Amino acid sequence: MQRYVFKRLISPTMDRLDSETWHERARQALHQAEASSPALALVERCADLGGRVRDDRLKVTLAGVKLENPVMVGAGWDKAGTAVRGLFSLGFSGVEVGSVLERPQPGNPKPRQFMLAPGVALNRLGFNSPGATVVARNLEAYAGTGIPIGISLGKNREVEPRDAAHAHAVVAQLLYRHAAYFAINVSSPNTPGLRQLQDRGPLTEIVQAVRATVREMGGRAPMFVKIAPDLSLEAVDDVLQVALDNGVAGIIATNTTDNPEIKGRYGEYWRMQPGGLSGDDAEYRRMSTAMVAHIRREAGDHLEIIGVGGVRDAASALEKMIAGARAVQVVTAIRGEGPSVATHINRGILRWMEKEGVGSLREIVGAAV
Repeated sequence: MQRYVFKRLISPTMDRLDSETWHERARQALHQAEASSPALALVERCADLGGRVRDDRLKVTLAGVKLENPVMVGAGWDKAGTAVRGLFSLGFSGVEVGSVLERPQPGNPKPRQFMLAPGVALNRLGFNSPGATVVARNLEAYAGTGIPIGISLGKNREVEPRDAAHAHAVVAQLLYRHAAYFAINVSSPNTPGLRQLQDRGPLTEIVQAVRATVREMGGRAPMFVKIAPDLSLEAVDDVLQVALDNGVAGIIATNTTDNPEIKGRYGEYWRMQPGGLSGDDAEYRRMSTAMVAHIRREAGDHLEIIGVGGVRDAASALEKMIAGARAVQVVTAIRGEGPSVATHINRGILRWMEKEGVGSLREIVGAAV
């Protein structure tokens, strides 16, 4: 019933208003709920009348990070790290915060976030961030909670490519004590030249700098690299080689797409508009799943995979996992499907496991390849 009400009544109303404004209101509401245990309990009930899904069959371990279930919040939803506990109360097993930059950055001019269709978004936020020092202070509120927090690392717009490695390492140092893992985000389409850092040379420098910092700080947090769905397979293989040669734990596949053909399906106006598309688009979901499968074929068990791109229900989550992902992330689906999306995905996965006689998610990861 809650999901029906959201999709039939609440979501259409929100679609007519500024998307980023509503996003900020939702994040602020979760942040305010964190100040009260009864309010947090209400948030958990709002996720679904049955409450949070807890079942040992859903547990996964991702590069040593233990997750209660395979459904996480991806980077971009909580850029400042102020709603982690609220999101966890909605049934997610962890939250990736950021992307976080060394210094504050306002991002691109508004409006910069749009709903192109129900469940399909285009954003050109441009790495808006309060900066690493503020995010670190915000995350102090979650110390000792045990909630797995990933930190997505980025660079400020004015940082030259030759200085990118140092910029990423500084953020890793400032946020190390809060990080269950780090994600190197060199795949956003909204910062000029950023995707060039996926090339073998600059990516190697960034990975090695972050790895050295993690070692200096204690060596606890594994490292992931987030890639674009628009890379050629040859370019992906270069990323995989850098990852395998430099102790990277895994790959997050994928970021948003700036493919003009996909954007153009939502109106000719959007075809050449800057920004990345995400959410419930069949071609975008296919691209990201194909990338997951390619990584699994090429790297096998040597690299963990977090699947992102079009995950909105149990079927799309299982698609990513069967292709090779051990966990999945959602961002746009929180807007498209509502606050109960994690609960519905996890319950749907359990129903599928019972039907297919699957006792553990380990049995299905990469089964398609």
